[in-house]
Amino acid sequence: MSGSALKLIAVVTMIMDHTGDIFFPDQIWIRCIGRLSFPIFCFLLVEGFLYTRNLQRYMMRLLVFGLISEIPFDLAFYGEIFAWNHQNVMWTLLLGLIAISFMSMVEYDNIYVRSLIRMLIAVPFGITAQLLHTDYRWIGVAMMTAMYIFHDMELLRDAAAAFLMMPVFTNHIEYYGILSFIPIHFYNGERGIINRRSGWLLYVVYPAHLAIMVLIRDHICT
Repeated sequence: MSGSALKLIAVVTMIMDHTGDIFFPDQIWIRCIGRLSFPIFCFLLVEGFLYTRNLQRYMMRLLVFGLISEIPFDLAFYGEIFAWNHQNVMWTLLLGLIAISFMSMVEYDNIYVRSLIRMLIAVPFGITAQLLHTDYRWIGVAMMTAMYIFHDMELLRDAAAAFLMMPVFTNHIEYYGILSFIPIHFYNGERGIINRRSGWLLYVVYPAHLAIMVLIRDHICT
């Protein structure tokens, strides 16, 4: 399964998740499917970091779309232009990417020392996510950093990421996120049909689909 296929799965399940949350809150099965999206996005971010040619541009892209997405996100889920108690997922992804970039500078030969130092580096970024109330908060940052630390050890990587999801298991639908590791397992390392230019469209989809849902809910369904 190529990176493009994973991206499409992540985007489709994300849209389903938000559709269920905004329009069909009683249809839990839609939200269950939607739980697959975030772990896949975390995995793709780590892959993007490892293969990007321009890390600064990657960070800037997340920053720009974090800003663009905030108002549609707040309107969609809180009915307010600015809701300071919850920030969109782009900020979580950005914090995870920055954390990983610092972690990559640690190059101790001893794998245990290297992993421990990298984990400690990730801590302030998780705290920042928690204080800013970004989507998935510290758990999201921890998941990305775990996927980076154990990138070459698939079983340990998936087990660590699944374990980190446990703090969000306050609702039974969160358990379905573990199913995301099935398509991740079949990832073949190839980019697929989505290139760097068309990849921008995936970023546009996030604020665009939220804005469309707000429009439909507030002006068509009422």
